[in-house]
Amino acid sequence: MKSMTFTAAIIASMMTVSMSAQAQNAEHLKALLQNRTCQRCELSGIDATGLNLRESFLDVADLRKSMFSGATLAFSTMYYADFRGANLSNTDLRNTFLINSDLIQANLSGTNARNSRWKYADLTEANLQNANLIDIELVYAKLNRANLSNASLRNASLYGADLTGANLKGADLYRADLTNAIVSDLELSQANTCRATLPNGTTSLQGCK
Repeated sequence: MKSMTFTAAIIASMMTVSMSAQAQNAEHLKALLQNRTCQRCELSGIDATGLNLRESFLDVADLRKSMFSGATLAFSTMYYADFRGANLSNTDLRNTFLINSDLIQANLSGTNARNSRWKYADLTEANLQNANLIDIELVYAKLNRANLSNASLRNASLYGADLTGANLKGADLYRADLTNAIVSDLELSQANTCRATLPNGTTSLQGCK
């Protein structure tokens, strides 16, 4: 009898913790939707497909495996945001400011991140196919094995970025700055690097007509 009472107490305690966590997440979601603010919030797995979250402030936000496909996050600021495995395809990310954000294996295909500043972003194995990355700043970003095929990186700053194993087939790197970037000649041979500054400081004429 005592054993059954003890077990029931444990289950009740677990349910209380679970309900408390759900209530906390609900408050975090409310703050994001109503106030466009998400500070240290726990919102992994949320579905924000197509939502207008323009000018949001995401500070140390847990948004792993979340759904933001087609959403608007333009002009948002994100410090240490965790988007690992998130779906950000076709998202409006123009003029966003990311510092040390985690986008490992995130789906950013077709996204528009023009004129954004993504410093020290980790985009390892991220899908950036057909993305608009014109005038973006990816200083010291990790783009290892990222899919950048057919992405537009015109005038982008990739200073010190790690592009080891990245797929650059059809990528447009016109006038991009690749100074001190880690990338092989083979990877660059698949892209348009006309007028781009190469890792060694020279200017490329590959793809110029």
